Amino acid sequence: MSASILKEPFSFRMIPADVDQHLMPIAQIVSDAFAGGEYVEEISQTYIGNCHYDFDSTRLIYAGDELVHHWGVWGYAMRMESVQLNVAGIGAVFTREPHRKQGLMTKAAADSIGALKENGYDLSILRGRHYVKYGYVRAWNYVTYILKPEEIPEYVINPEYTLLTKDHLDDVVELYNNTHQKFTGTAMRPTYRFIDSDLGIYGWFDKGGTLTGYVRAIPTDDKKALQCLEATGEPEIGLAVLRDLFENGEYETLNFYTIPHLHPILQFLRRGAFIVEDRYFKDTGWRVKVINLESSLGKLQPLFERRLKRSHFKDWRGELHIDAGDQNANLLIDNGNVQVTEPTQSENSVQGGPAIARFLIGSDEPGEIIQQEEIACMGAAEDLVTVLFPNLYPMMSHWDEY
Repeated sequence: MSASILKEPFSFRMIPADVDQHLMPIAQIVSDAFAGGEYVEEISQTYIGNCHYDFDSTRLIYAGDELVHHWGVWGYAMRMESVQLNVAGIGAVFTREPHRKQGLMTKAAADSIGALKENGYDLSILRGRHYVKYGYVRAWNYVTYILKPEEIPEYVINPEYTLLTKDHLDDVVELYNNTHQKFTGTAMRPTYRFIDSDLGIYGWFDKGGTLTGYVRAIPTDDKKALQCLEATGEPEIGLAVLRDLFENGEYETLNFYTIPHLHPILQFLRRGAFIVEDRYFKDTGWRVKVINLESSLGKLQPLFERRLKRSHFKDWRGELHIDAGDQNANLLIDNGNVQVTEPTQSENSVQGGPAIARFLIGSDEPGEIIQQEEIACMGAAEDLVTVLFPNLYPMMSHWDEY
């Protein structure tokens, strides 16, 4: 892709990233922004290199020979129940101090977002403030399950487990993908192709030496809680391992964070007593944007048909017009069969602008999204939306964050 030239007094140049030319300059600006100028080599080999970082969709802005702005893109396939959407994760966005308040981020964002559609992305997801103006809306909340010591289940199970190393990475990736196939919001791995003891992954094996489960558990920053960030395998074994780890430390609570709502370990816990903290944010937190509405709807089509055929709309015929602001499309529905068509006027219309992205990922109850975003629904649209776009409780694992 050819470079875009910005006509600015300081001769700024905006270009896509190139792994051979820009790996170390990117690692340096990321380090300067978020790591006090340290760990440049580690950042280059793990956070930028050897992972799902998308150099072609990333945008860099130079002032002369100095890299002064970085808009980073990490591309991955995100699960939506039984289908997958191509997602551009945006991260490590930073402008060096002397060049701020000159619109560099806005220019980089616009150029990168334009490239994302060309490069086959359906959605973009990021975390942080300042992105509402680019069409990003709420994706999911920060949900934490908090158990006091007396609330942690006790088991006779005394499993043997070990702290996993990089030698187990392929097994960890395979087990995660096999056990998280239907959890919306999770990423298809590999994403980051590394593992070390700091990740706190404790696994157990069958008699043949095959990894059958693991938990990822690390202390919170204040050391007051042991935090489970990921789990696979039998819930009872996982909870027994977590209890053992908890009792070997000086923690006040055992927390579960970035675990999918429908995960077996949370379903097991919901039989008992604990506190759930569900943190909402107005303009920050995880946010989502539609990149290609037609492509997204086309990939979701099997889910639409499955949902319709289980509903009172199974014999319905008609069209639903979906207005996402800068993009529009129609769903032609015929006795449970769905086809994505060119946008035309329909008596059944949902006008959601950027908030349509929330429906696509099932970020909340449909009625809640309609109320929060003040979405206009005409004809049978509200009832259709309720069937087509249920709450899917999306959640990304802490491991895959960018």
